Amino acid sequence: MAGPDFLTVEEAARVLRIGRTAAYLAAKRYRETGGADGLPVVAIRGTLRVPRRLLEKMAGGPIGADEPAAVTSLDERRTSPPVSRAPAPRRTNKPKRNATNGAQTALPFTG
Repeated sequence: MAGPDFLTVEEAARVLRIGRTAAYLAAKRYRETGGADGLPVVAIRGTLRVPRRLLEKMAGGPIGADEPAAVTSLDERRTSPPVSRAPAPRRTNKPKRNATNGAQTALPFTG
C-alpha cells in the first residue's frame, strides 16, 4: 500500500510543498468552484480530507509513499523528548523613576 487513501489538508500541503494557509485557501476555492479549481477535498463528518487518488491526478502521477509518513502524528509528538532550550536571561530589578521612597501623596479629594 502506498499510503492512506485520504490525507489531511496539512499532509497534502507538505506533499505539495505549500503552506498550511495556502492549502486551506485552495481547498476553499475547490469547494466554491464545484471542483473546477483548487485543492480537491471531501468533507467527512465536518473535517476536510484530500483523496490520494485526486491528489495524484492533480500532481500528474503517483505521490511518494514517504511524504505523508514523514508527518509526525500527534501521538509521536507527545512521546518525543522535549527540546532543551537555554534558560532565559533573568531580568534585573531596576529602580522605578520618580519613586518617592515609599511615601505616597494623598489625593486631593480624600481626607
